[in-house]
Amino acid sequence: MLNYKTFDVEIERRVTASHLSWPEPSSAGYDSGLGGNRQYMDLRRLTWTEARRVYGVEAKIIARLEASDDPEEELDQIEDELYEEDADHLYGLDIGVASSVIALSAARCVPFASCNAGAFGGRHHEWHPLVAFYARPPAVPQLLECAEDAGAGLGNNDNGALTVYADDIRKIRAFALALMRKSADFRTLQFSPPHQQRNSKSKTGQGQLKLL
Repeated sequence: MLNYKTFDVEIERRVTASHLSWPEPSSAGYDSGLGGNRQYMDLRRLTWTEARRVYGVEAKIIARLEASDDPEEELDQIEDELYEEDADHLYGLDIGVASSVIALSAARCVPFASCNAGAFGGRHHEWHPLVAFYARPPAVPQLLECAEDAGAGLGNNDNGALTVYADDIRKIRAFALALMRKSADFRTLQFSPPHQQRNSKSKTGQGQLKLL
């Protein structure tokens, strides 16, 4: 039976919109190392439909783990299946954070690092679940509302970006669900054209977060 891990991290929701930056298009492509992450993937064109699909795939995987008498062995089997050519996949992202990564992409943010911190087993880089992403100021109120609804933390990081994080992986999935429920709100947001965002230089090479 799966026993959910909890992580010793203080949950705060505090964002200074003026500290946000936005990556140049060329710096957000594949193999760019955006945010200092050598395993960064460009997922900017994914949709809400895809976010819902990934959320559903995660739900099935987690249900298997919850029902298993040996979750670690079941996780090994699941990970093997995820790498099969025709499998419903999670883009190589960790179980439990993948749906938030894709939902943030659909919300026109740019996720660049994520980790479930070993919430379902195994060794991982981070010590609590998180997703780091670039966002533009008009999206901040909606993002804060989603974090509050999920019981997750949200704050600025050193990359000029934001990090959503939690003391329980289920709150990261709840954040993904909150984003999807507000998809219509995100669609109506008005963003300045890229050439008007003068202080939007990506601070690549400074991040400490890894996509595992």
